[in-house]
Amino acid sequence: MYHIRGSDIDQQLLLPVDMNDWVPEDDPSHLITDVVSVLDLSEIYATYREDGQGAAFYRPELMMALSLYSYLRGARSSREIERECRYDVGYRIVSRNSYPDHTTISRFFQKHGTVIGKTFVEVLSLMNAAGLISNKVLAIDGTKLKANASLDANMTYEKLEGAIAARIREILAKDAEEDALYGVDRRGDELPEQFRKRSDRLKYFRAAKQRLDEEHQSRSEEKTEKIKIRNDDETQTGKKKRGRKPKPPQDEPSPESVANTTDPDSSIMKTRTHYIQGYNVQALANQDGIILASRATSSAADYNQLVPMMHELWTVAGQTDIPVKNLTLLADAGYWCEENAVAMRELPLEFLCSTRRERELFSIQGLSRALLELEDLCAGPAYLSSCPATLAALGDWCSRFLLSDAAIPTPPTISKLIMETRMEPPAMKMKYSRRKAIIEPIFGWIKENRGIRKVQRRGLAPCDNEWKLICLTQNLKTVIARGWTSKLKVAIVARKKTIIGIAGAALAELSAGYLTARSFNWRVCGYCAHAFG
Repeated sequence: MYHIRGSDIDQQLLLPVDMNDWVPEDDPSHLITDVVSVLDLSEIYATYREDGQGAAFYRPELMMALSLYSYLRGARSSREIERECRYDVGYRIVSRNSYPDHTTISRFFQKHGTVIGKTFVEVLSLMNAAGLISNKVLAIDGTKLKANASLDANMTYEKLEGAIAARIREILAKDAEEDALYGVDRRGDELPEQFRKRSDRLKYFRAAKQRLDEEHQSRSEEKTEKIKIRNDDETQTGKKKRGRKPKPPQDEPSPESVANTTDPDSSIMKTRTHYIQGYNVQALANQDGIILASRATSSAADYNQLVPMMHELWTVAGQTDIPVKNLTLLADAGYWCEENAVAMRELPLEFLCSTRRERELFSIQGLSRALLELEDLCAGPAYLSSCPATLAALGDWCSRFLLSDAAIPTPPTISKLIMETRMEPPAMKMKYSRRKAIIEPIFGWIKENRGIRKVQRRGLAPCDNEWKLICLTQNLKTVIARGWTSKLKVAIVARKKTIIGIAGAALAELSAGYLTARSFNWRVCGYCAHAFG
């Protein structure tokens, strides 16, 4: 008799099998199911009927776990996720041996994208409760991701107006033709399918044109303000300013302005090698590679994203109790401008930002200058004050340190020199050199190892939620790579005990008559849904 291993293919299972035994204990599927079990999903439950009527829906815990696990594994197409649910053991565990079709998966992303984005903060709170976040140094940077739109779909303002007018004429002509064919009072259900789809594109043209109008309005107001400031300065001093005088704003956007008709929120952005139609995604992480704040924007520049990212960081800190004060924030030259230097003085953070290319920064042999004594004088917007003492001190400082270069001192020049002087000591340069080691590997993991170079959604808000989901799964990958899974599971168990206690108290109030059946519904216990499975 042969000594073989493995049962016959026709042999039935003699005892029930635990699905969790299908993969090793350290598989990410177990971590995902544990994390989802303590997430607040009441907002998703609130969108479904409570009376049990209507078609059955997949449990939100199942769909949320499937969303996190698929992005963690690199599957973002709904059809690919559907295939994996049938053939991949890890997917079958998180989906509890269910097989949601690609339409259900896609609709879940579209309908509950905001809730999925909010889980980024919830997971950070869980990680902080587990003691995995100990901030010492922070770094911020941005990268470009392709949009789900073609670069060739950009149209100029003039072409957009022509396309809108042509579509309207086409629709009116078709309406007149159908009125003559079917009658004014008839619906005409025989409308060709191809024409209906083409007419739907009108809303994208209008959205693209609206974006150009809004950008033109913003630029016109900014240009008008600059002209007013220049004229006021010339009136006060009685001298004309150097440089070319700015032109007044136009009544309409420039005919060369372009907008994308597939995804109007996306923009043309330049990478190191070529141009793409995409979004500028921002990330702020600590020294351990944990992303604390994330944001997607259609602006290609980084300098105007520092203040919004600071607001994002402080919002996350308020919701998770993550300490962010008295730390050092490192940023590259793309974030440098005088407005950011002023704004960062109001925050309890040490701000180190290069004012030039980093290879030039580390090769500077600067002179010892007493620039930093101006920090107290320039705290906040004090240098804009008309106080005689302030102006006298500022004039004395400029005469000693700036006029030797025969240059006219300006607030941007002063702020830049202060930052360059602060970065001159070798200790400061060594501290700043950690920036690349903190933030750059995160983008490398996301774009190279995980292959995420393009967002799947369309529109700024959906892409922002998708970027937060990408950052959430990147944090979970960091937890797994650093061997912190056991610490995170301890925090999950503690959170479960709290949730079960809340659920027990609600059940006691329901049985005592203090709660109505409507109050005790899935919207209340959606946060505790795992306890009522």
